[in-house]
Amino acid sequence: MAIRGERGGTLRRNRTLVRTERGQAATPMIKKEKRKLTPWVVYSKIITFWAPGFLLAKLGKMPDPGMQQAWREKIALVSLIVLICGAVVYLTIFLPMTFCPQSVAKFQSNIFELGDKSGDGNVIGIKGKAYSTAQAKWQSKLDFTPIPGQDMTPYFSVPMPKSCTSSKLKNFRAAQFDVCKPNNGNNGCPLGDVDKAIKDNNFKAMDKRPIGYDWSDVKPGFFVINGHVLNLTPYLLTVNKSPSQDMLDEAIFAAANNSLVDASLLFQRTSSMKAAADCLIDRFLAGELAKDTPGCFAVNLFNYAALAVIGGIVLTRFFMAVIFQYFLSWQLVRRPPRSKVRPLSYNAAAPWNGKKPQTGGATANLGKGEDDELFTVMLVTCYSEGEDSIRGTCDSLCNTDFSDARKVLFIVADGIITGS
Repeated sequence: MAIRGERGGTLRRNRTLVRTERGQAATPMIKKEKRKLTPWVVYSKIITFWAPGFLLAKLGKMPDPGMQQAWREKIALVSLIVLICGAVVYLTIFLPMTFCPQSVAKFQSNIFELGDKSGDGNVIGIKGKAYSTAQAKWQSKLDFTPIPGQDMTPYFSVPMPKSCTSSKLKNFRAAQFDVCKPNNGNNGCPLGDVDKAIKDNNFKAMDKRPIGYDWSDVKPGFFVINGHVLNLTPYLLTVNKSPSQDMLDEAIFAAANNSLVDASLLFQRTSSMKAAADCLIDRFLAGELAKDTPGCFAVNLFNYAALAVIGGIVLTRFFMAVIFQYFLSWQLVRRPPRSKVRPLSYNAAAPWNGKKPQTGGATANLGKGEDDELFTVMLVTCYSEGEDSIRGTCDSLCNTDFSDARKVLFIVADGIITGS
């Protein structure tokens, strides 16, 4: 008989699970949480707006939301690849067409540069265009020999262009000022009317080739407006370098006296100054800048940068492959010294061993060939793959010629996203 306060000698069974508790499902090892709306998830949903969930469930046989999101992200990746390929095609083919059209490139390649003596040198410039004087019959003697491409426009009487008759320019002296005066530095206009002189002197136009000036060729009395080189020397000499009080003269003398080579900004202030720029170009044009436009320069710069990057990547990969082939690969597969080879140890009690459990681990003696084989780890990434795909991958790994004694295959299925 048991004494009160003392434990008796009879074993009693504690309370076990009742029937209702036995029917409860086991707690899952992985809790499925709702994925946060990251920018990548939002982009994948936007790019696949045309494929709602019920269509993917019915037609695509993807009832699980995780499978649907995996499919959406694959489509998003494809869209990014298409965008990148499109950008590469545009930068390679259409970028030059946009910023450096063929007409501009052809114009730059067609320029006759001032002082170019590579040909016969019998070339002069009239109103910015190149004319050959190889067969010229000069009707008036000149006291000098023009250099190749020299601007001869001040020696001719040029008709007043229509751009200089605008009402916006009526208060500007330089717009309609007659520069054919004895004090213009050329003793007036000794060669007469420009169109008649070209015909009488047998000047031959060189396929409308423009005269090209380098920045160093823009001397005092010359300046540039929007890429056009203007020769204002006759005007400056005729007015005795005395500016009037109008805005156009202020801009002209500011550019001439301050050696402002590029005066484009001075003629962008008002509509009147823009009209004055057109007038000056038509009257005093001497040539064009023999330089690439900003668009062509940017295209060339991009092409050189892209060539450097691509060439650097190719050369880097080439040298890495050479280094790996001749300096690293043989070290990775060389046989280790016998003193450092450890026999393969495994647990004899493992279910796949087929032997009776032992107290300690057992050691397997491998053959000479297997003993020299290195352990190799093969990682295969799977993302929402189906059973057939995973089975084919595992069968391929199992059928490799690598020694089974050094081959271990782990299959981890997290169950978060299942394939079809």
